[in-house]
Amino acid sequence: MSRFISITILLFSVISCENSTRIENVVIIGGGLMGSSTGWELSKNGQKVLLLEQQDSIYTFGSSFGEARISRSLGPKHDIFSYLQQMSIAETKGLIVYLNESENGKRHSMDDIYRTSPVTYIRYKSQEEEVNLLLEDQEDQYEYAPDREHARMLFGMEIPDSVMIIREYKEYSGTLNPKALISKLHMGMVYAGSTILYNEKVISLKKVNTLYEIQIENTKTGKRRTILSKKMVAAAGPYNGALVEMIAPHFKRLITPKRLFLAFLKIDPAIYNSLSNEQKDRIKQSYPVADINSDIFYSMIENYDENGVPILKVGGHFLRTDIHDLDEVWKQELDMQEIEWSKENTLNYLRMLDLPVQDEDLQFIRGYSCVYSLTESEIPYVTNTITNNMEVDSTFVLVGGMSGVGAKGSLAYGFIASNLLLNKTDSSAMYQKTLHDLSTGRLLRDLNNLNHATY
Repeated sequence: MSRFISITILLFSVISCENSTRIENVVIIGGGLMGSSTGWELSKNGQKVLLLEQQDSIYTFGSSFGEARISRSLGPKHDIFSYLQQMSIAETKGLIVYLNESENGKRHSMDDIYRTSPVTYIRYKSQEEEVNLLLEDQEDQYEYAPDREHARMLFGMEIPDSVMIIREYKEYSGTLNPKALISKLHMGMVYAGSTILYNEKVISLKKVNTLYEIQIENTKTGKRRTILSKKMVAAAGPYNGALVEMIAPHFKRLITPKRLFLAFLKIDPAIYNSLSNEQKDRIKQSYPVADINSDIFYSMIENYDENGVPILKVGGHFLRTDIHDLDEVWKQELDMQEIEWSKENTLNYLRMLDLPVQDEDLQFIRGYSCVYSLTESEIPYVTNTITNNMEVDSTFVLVGGMSGVGAKGSLAYGFIASNLLLNKTDSSAMYQKTLHDLSTGRLLRDLNNLNHATY
């Protein structure tokens, strides 16, 4: 079946090359989680979409790269990010059903994408008021250890007096696999009649009268050509600002890319294999984890090595640095300080789990530089663009500024982007609240603040 999809994509590529005057219905720039989710949502609504991705079908870099992202639901009452995660799960279930129906018996499963496991939150006594608000009228299942005694009794953990532990239990909370999800989204798009072109980098994007003119370059052959489209979606992560500069230059000031690092660690196999089954299970049940300190240390099990030893992915949500070359930042190696920070925070957590792991037992496997696209409020945009005359352009949608919170709600962002482009809506109160926080009204408010700050 994957061979059929590859042939289909190739045939569409040939047709597009032979007919450069064809006007596309919708073109999406970016084949990561946001672009692919939007492409699928539009495709299932009967739209013929052309998705452009500068990488090959196998990702080697980017914010959607890898096999694990934290998927979590626990949030305060009326939290839009909890809503986005739950909406994304519902939309993913629909995708799985569609793929199984399209393939006449091949079984796709939610378990291909989601690894359900408890999600652990480390909070602090100084955050007690915030924690009380979080847990007030909380509908998600959780356990709460406000002190050392409860942490030992509930989780087998040995925590400092300053620490509190919350553990979330919900189906499909744990981690999700971006690599698997993107692959299934692309399958769904092709089955629905849309087109995906890999290895096509967008060189320029502008609007000529009522059409968008997109110049692309094949990254393997160097061949350039121009595509015309009636509607556009920009979902190119940190590249969004530069891509839409001729159409909506304000995004270059509203979204700022910053480098972050990820470290991949594992416990020395000899030490790991000496652990009891109960201790190994304690590790499995205690990841992913988010330590809500000033850096926001987070960690999850990315996968397991050939001997069954878990590979721990580690990062810091607020450890952000400037980027000098966006095309090269993905190759930037971790420095010793970043590696030591990752090991130190991991060891602190393993000690809380009461595991006999020492500094020399923790191995650094590799590092990876990734990029967050940041808005001032840390809340993403899913919005129509605004013209220079401060009018809403209903033919262009930008999905960006994810600030590290995109993966768990990816299909929900795609759902909203699709609705905006198709002039559809949802009357539910949470959908309308989310739209208020992410979409055109928010963009207009931000532009007004930006203009006032300029003057």
